[in-house]
Amino acid sequence: MAGTHTQPPDAFDATWKALSDPTRRALLDAVKDGARTTGQLVEAVPGMSRFGVMKHLGVLEAAGLMISRKEGRCKWHHLNAVPLRQIYERWVSKYEDRWAGSLVRLKRTVEERTERKQGMGSKFIEQSARVAVSEIEIEIDAPKEVVYRAWFDDPNLWFYESEAVRETSPTRCEERMGGRFYVELPDGGFNVIGEITMLKPNHKIRMRGDCTMNQAVLMNMTIAFEESGGKTKVSIDHRMSGEVPDDFPEGFDEGWMDGLVKLKALVESRA
Repeated sequence: MAGTHTQPPDAFDATWKALSDPTRRALLDAVKDGARTTGQLVEAVPGMSRFGVMKHLGVLEAAGLMISRKEGRCKWHHLNAVPLRQIYERWVSKYEDRWAGSLVRLKRTVEERTERKQGMGSKFIEQSARVAVSEIEIEIDAPKEVVYRAWFDDPNLWFYESEAVRETSPTRCEERMGGRFYVELPDGGFNVIGEITMLKPNHKIRMRGDCTMNQAVLMNMTIAFEESGGKTKVSIDHRMSGEVPDDFPEGFDEGWMDGLVKLKALVESRA
């Protein structure tokens, strides 16, 4: 029809659509602290049939907000926060981020102190060993060989955000068994994030280390590259065991999320 203008679909349409439904938001809330089976998610939405819950899970998976994996008889569902991070990167400025982050941290600190005062029964806090998992993935519009090369050749361009940090503390990743993924320190020292224990060029990397944490913790990180239709899905499975504080999984989610978003931007800008 003459004079009619059709708005092209936005890259975030699927994400907004998935988040618009309260049931789907409830399902995301249910997995934000860890993976849940399909049965557990059905129980999290009283009054809805299993079929209805599975339809909602399908919308979340299609939007990239949920990662589902079959293990034995169970299907486990994990939160993938990368699409949320991409929305954040598009609409939140660095200046606003600093103020918003400060206010959120202030709110959290005050509430936690209040809770401790109200429920304090001992002066000591026990830290028991535990296991936690962080899973993140992103799709990059490039062949997996190109994405794999950028992982090793250009970690300094995607692993850290600040240009000042890149100059004073560059990041390196050695492509070999026993190779280190590390940060050079201004005083000549090194911070080793992990060492490569398994390497399948253009397919998979596995690293083991403590990610420079002070806690008694061991971490295994598996990075997989899967290509389909000329695009590459990069997924990171980060498992940690030992003295794992409550905020560790969320912190590593945010860190890897930030890195993968920048890796995507770097690779696609060269296409």
